[in-house]
Parts: sequence; structure tokens; C-alpha cells
Amino acid sequence: MDSTLTAYLAIDAGGTFLKSAILNAGWEIIPGSEFSRHSHSEDSRDIILDAFKEVIISGIYFIRKIGRNPGGIGIAIPGPFHIEKARSLMKHKFQNIYGLDLKKCIRYFPTVPEKVPIQFIHDANAVLICELWKGNARGFDNAAVVTLGTGLGFALSEKRMVLCNEIGGPFMSIYNRPFRDGILEDYTGKRAFLDLYRQLNEKGPSEGLTVKDIGRMADEGDPISKQVFLRVGEVLAQALKEIIIDRNIQCLLFSGQISHSFRHMKPALVNGLSGADHLERITAVSAIDGAALAGAIIGMVYPQETLRTVNPE
Repeated sequence: MDSTLTAYLAIDAGGTFLKSAILNAGWEIIPGSEFSRHSHSEDSRDIILDAFKEVIISGIYFIRKIGRNPGGIGIAIPGPFHIEKARSLMKHKFQNIYGLDLKKCIRYFPTVPEKVPIQFIHDANAVLICELWKGNARGFDNAAVVTLGTGLGFALSEKRMVLCNEIGGPFMSIYNRPFRDGILEDYTGKRAFLDLYRQLNEKGPSEGLTVKDIGRMADEGDPISKQVFLRVGEVLAQALKEIIIDRNIQCLLFSGQISHSFRHMKPALVNGLSGADHLERITAVSAIDGAALAGAIIGMVYPQETLRTVNPE
């Protein structure tokens, strides 16, 4: 198949939205191909599958419309998710498709070519693959990415291979690591930002506040908002330092919507991770909104060169 005539449908399946785009053979988004719709992750099985169906049919239609051939469907998805069996094991979202063979379901969607490759990949792993191949981790063997959003995700690489656990998820989870009087996610996720802002700004209004609002106010110079990001940066540095040293991490990246405000956390991270001798770069990913899409396709086309399953330690 002529690679110049091939295009790929990439999907980032989040708990709120299914975001998709069509990528060319250079892993770049084709202009005008981006699409988004609610994922309805809390709704019934049929409604969730209808959301996937709409995104996939729209994507295949776009590929055909521009005169390309579908080269595959790559889907970045949160976990727990059994990659080989294409079955969601999530109970906090997408709970009504728990254990369902999603690949088999997609095969029955109209317009999906019979033999087109379909591959799921954990979203944090997808982000790191993209950054290793064409982003801010390019040139580094050992890298890690922290995804900051509603929750806390983490993926790492060794010799440019993203490490996976036995079901294809990230080799190492950090969200549930004990920290202070709870777990790490309690102090770094979306709710932590909002709670910390309210603690530091007892007299100010906070109803309806979002993390995006705190980021905007930090950009505008609000000292309390900037302090919130610094405090979370301090927590992350404290929690990650041992891992960074033990794994000889050279490049530490941050992804997820909260990472749009990464620059406000960076001073605390740089200070807190001083002494990690192998660490050369601390920055946000090159494409916060597109890394998972590109990584899902690269990982699908080059699985042997991007992913390695390792036994739990």
C-alpha cells in the first residue's frame, strides 16, 4: 500500500469526550479532520457504543472523502484496560462496557473495513510513545510522563521502549501511592488544585471555580493561584524523586489539561528534583492535546519498536 495514500484514525477516549483526528503517514493531523463528541462514559452500554460508532464512522468517512485508504484505527484509552483482549476493566467510568470485547464491537460498525487493524493502547503510554518518537523526549532513552487531569497517570521508558504491565497498561502506577494521610492522587489531581486554592483563599469566592480558571489567574499574576501550582509541584517532586533516581530518568514530561499551566509548577519541580543526576530535561509535552492521538497510531504500526512488557517487581 502506498503510504502517501494511507491515513489513520486516531481516537483519544476520555471519560468526558471522545476526541479523534485523521493522521497521515508522518503522524501529523490532517487539517479539518478533528472531531469530538461526548463519550457518555457513565451511561448505558448502547449509548457508549453509539458514541464510539459515531466517531469511527465519521473518521472513516473523512478518510474516504480525501481519497485515502484507512491504514488502521488506534485508540488511546484510560485504564485499567486489558489491551490484548480489548476489554475495559474500569469501574469508575465506562462501567457499563466492563469486560466487553470492544474490538469485536467495532468490527460490526458500518464502514469499518474488514481487515483494517484496530489497536487499543493505554493513554499515558501513547503520550510517551509520541514524545519519544517526535516530541520533547526525542533523543532520550529513559523518559517518563506524568498526566495531570481528573486523576494522575504515569508512564516510563527504558532504552526508548515504553514499559507495560501484563495487561498492557503502564508498568508503574503512582496515583495510589501512599502520601501523607491519603494517596498521591489526593494531592495532585483536579480536586487537589481546587481544595488547595480554597484553603489559601479563604475570604475569596470559589464557587464554580475550575482548574482552568486557576491557571488563567496564575497567568495573570495572581499570587494565590501561582502558589497552588508551586505547592502541587513540590508534592510531585517529593513523590517522584526516588523513582527518577532509581530508573535513571533523563527526561521528565507533563501532560494532561492541567499541564497547560506547567510553567507555574516548573520552579518547584526543578528545585525538588535537584540531585537527580541523570535528569536533563523537565518540561511539558510538545503537544498536550495531540500526543495521545499520534502515540496511539505509532504504537499500533510499530508495536515491537515502542512497547515492552515486563514482569512486576
